[in-house]
Amino acid sequence: MNNIDDAIQAEAGFKAAIRRKEGQEQKKGRVLLINPGINSLPVDKTMGMFPNNGIMILGTILKQNNFDVKIIDGRYLSIEEVINQVMSFADEDLIFVGLGIMTIQLKYSYLVSTGIKKRNPNITIVWGGVHPTLFPEQTISDNAVDVCVVNQCASTIVDLADAIAGTADIKNVPGIYYKADGKIISTQSNCTQDDFDIVPFLDFSIMNHEDYSRNNNVAMDSTLDDDFKKYIVYPINTALGCNFKCTFCINEILQTRHLLRSAEEIVDRIKFLQKEYGANYIHFNDENFFANKERIYKFVELIRREKIKIKWRPSVNACYFNKRYINDEFVKELEESGMIIAVMGFESGSVDMLKRLKKPLRVDAIYRSIDTLSKTKIISRATFMTGLPGETEEQMKETFDLALDLEKRYPAFQGNILPFRLYPGSPLYDEAVKEYGYTPPESIAEWIKFEDSEIVESVGYQHSSHYPWIPDKNKYELRNKIYRTYQKTQWNTQRLGGTSNTNFQEKIKYYVFLSIFKLSRSRLRNQYYKFHFENKLLKLLLDIRQLYLSAKSLIISERPKHLVIKHKRWPYIDHS
Repeated sequence: MNNIDDAIQAEAGFKAAIRRKEGQEQKKGRVLLINPGINSLPVDKTMGMFPNNGIMILGTILKQNNFDVKIIDGRYLSIEEVINQVMSFADEDLIFVGLGIMTIQLKYSYLVSTGIKKRNPNITIVWGGVHPTLFPEQTISDNAVDVCVVNQCASTIVDLADAIAGTADIKNVPGIYYKADGKIISTQSNCTQDDFDIVPFLDFSIMNHEDYSRNNNVAMDSTLDDDFKKYIVYPINTALGCNFKCTFCINEILQTRHLLRSAEEIVDRIKFLQKEYGANYIHFNDENFFANKERIYKFVELIRREKIKIKWRPSVNACYFNKRYINDEFVKELEESGMIIAVMGFESGSVDMLKRLKKPLRVDAIYRSIDTLSKTKIISRATFMTGLPGETEEQMKETFDLALDLEKRYPAFQGNILPFRLYPGSPLYDEAVKEYGYTPPESIAEWIKFEDSEIVESVGYQHSSHYPWIPDKNKYELRNKIYRTYQKTQWNTQRLGGTSNTNFQEKIKYYVFLSIFKLSRSRLRNQYYKFHFENKLLKLLLDIRQLYLSAKSLIISERPKHLVIKHKRWPYIDHS
């Protein structure tokens, strides 16, 4: 560093030291944390987003240690809007700007970081998260990044903030990569696994929580009933890690120790959110909320005993639906306690693929879980994947057949088949590289190019052209497109209520969606994918509707105020 840089650093350290001496109540400085978007266009706030759990944990810890924390959610903002917000906070109190990054957020993160550096090269940019953890040297080698944090040691964030502020030696911060005198330096990763002594409940005062709680349609839970508009939604993290070892999953990558909060802690947190924010809907962030039988039984008992009125949405593994755990009797108790949706990962309809994924699940357990839930008003929602390494065409068909059969047998079931995404560092990733000819990028620039495709921009999943193991890529992409059309129209026919709807316009919408839905379903069942036009037809109809609403709004705006009638929105449609 030159003399000017040394002077600036010394001055910053002096000011930070003065602030520390003035008392613990004095703010140490400001840290900006950014949750990057996936694509370049911001999403609508009504699309059911929840706060980023990792970013919120770090922000909470920093605030507890007397830092001034600001969180910027890039999902709601364009890249330029994020950069402008950073610049508005770029004063002498700004310590660093931190981004938590998964691979699908690389392009967005890179453009934000380079944009900040272009406006103010002196701002320190810190990258953390899964991708920097897996590729630290690639990450720190880029000029857009000043510090790279590896692993998910929450305690590191405070040490790092103190070091960058000049009140501690950066060499003593564990688990980081940084640049000094033109060299890349790494410190020993000697921090212990995070636990609940370090990881607190989220502090919602550090962000505009109403962006999530009141403008949230509960992640498309609007298919439940009209009361979704009344829900005030808050997330709770009740666990660290996961008790399963699925070969495709991020938890297998990070090797996180599985820890659970007690039922009493969870109920106390719910009561706090109710009192403080008026929460009436809880979204449990855990990978597997039902991991411990005794805890769940105690939780339900406390909810009922204390007469807590709350709706809640957990994730659950279908293997827990049996006579000894989630049976016909207990599922009714779950319903009475406020459970409104069960989110499950079925992944595949192939027995062989489930074994390869180390998913502790059988097809008969999948049917049993949906059948058990169907005896209540609890919505069953599940995800599948196709396009996995080594997956045959027949195995893909088994997955589609299973999803379609479940949706036929159980009208309330909501399935979702997603294109497979290969997570770097997972056992399945290593297998794809060694056995199936998958060639990973070797720099951030290559990763960005790798991720920069239409399907990534729209839904966050890589295009099949990157996957050498898919036998018929054109068929694979067409089938996925048809299924997405099928799913959109299926959910909207459910929402519109069928022929019993007395509203004429709503009934017309219902028949249009129903026609496209039946056509897409027939294609999937008969494996006929040529001359696909349903998606284009759906987009055309939505575009025509948008033109109609725009013209209607223009006409209405010119009427006297007492004659203005607001049109009803369609928040349930994916316009992408």
